[in-house]
Amino acid sequence: MELPSLDLNLVVVLHALLEERNVTRAGERVGLSQPGASAALGRLRRHFDDPLLKRVGVKYELTPLAQGLYDQLGEILHDLQKVLAAQSHFDPRTTERRFVVRCSDAVLSVLAPLIVAEVARSAPHAVLDFRTMSAALLDDPMQSLSEIDVLIAPRGLFSLPDIPQVELYTDRWLCATWSGNTTIGNSMTFAQVQQCRWIMPFQEVSMTSPADAALATLGVDRHCAVRVESFRTLTELVTGTDLLVLTHERLMARTNSDTLRLVSLPGELPPFAELAWWHPTRQLDAGHRWFINLIVGQAEQLPAHSPAQAPEREPSPARSR
Repeated sequence: MELPSLDLNLVVVLHALLEERNVTRAGERVGLSQPGASAALGRLRRHFDDPLLKRVGVKYELTPLAQGLYDQLGEILHDLQKVLAAQSHFDPRTTERRFVVRCSDAVLSVLAPLIVAEVARSAPHAVLDFRTMSAALLDDPMQSLSEIDVLIAPRGLFSLPDIPQVELYTDRWLCATWSGNTTIGNSMTFAQVQQCRWIMPFQEVSMTSPADAALATLGVDRHCAVRVESFRTLTELVTGTDLLVLTHERLMARTNSDTLRLVSLPGELPPFAELAWWHPTRQLDAGHRWFINLIVGQAEQLPAHSPAQAPEREPSPARSR
């Protein structure tokens, strides 16, 4: 790839000129005198063969080309700063860097404690910032990833093959209900599953949740009775009801509650994988590589399978109401 012959410093001046729409103020912003800013504008006009700024009364307005350039320059400069700020050396013992991770509360329970403990040990001055999942992630994944260090989310949540990623661990879906629910036994038929109502986490109009995608493989379309932005609260909300929840096996293994009863579905749900994803501009960042390696290393400490198991399937009693 051959870049056009333009001083990259002029790109910074160009952004200031298009944003300020005033030569003097743009020069002050980037540390140029008024004559220096005017000379830079002249060079940019010759390069693009366009006036870029045209006087209308006492003000300058952007030409159509300049408007198009302005719409792209902010993000380009942001990414360029990340690239140029990349360092080949990173010392976790002295860094005060903030690492931002977006994940579900299930990941926060299963993997985050290991990450926190290892960061506290090996990078005692670093800061961890865990944030919840957001619908904006699906609306504009690249923009959302540019604002954080790592996203931990299930494979298949979105389809962007060029995003760097690594698999962390696998998990399985478990169906549970309140232990006092007498409307179903330890297993269900397809008809019963279709009739039941569910407490469902992370249900957005614009997306199909991984849990629903798994149930779709069985031909099941769930009926939502309660929606909540959490996996960990499912087991509390289901108590005292005849509702069902679909949750993670690893998360259930951490739930010390005798108020729940596992229920076998009429078919085996496929396991799912939690992946770490990050923006391509992070690739040159030594600190980011260290953090990714730390996350992968802690994920490898998780047991291959958690002890929670669904009960053996048995003929289900007729559903009564």
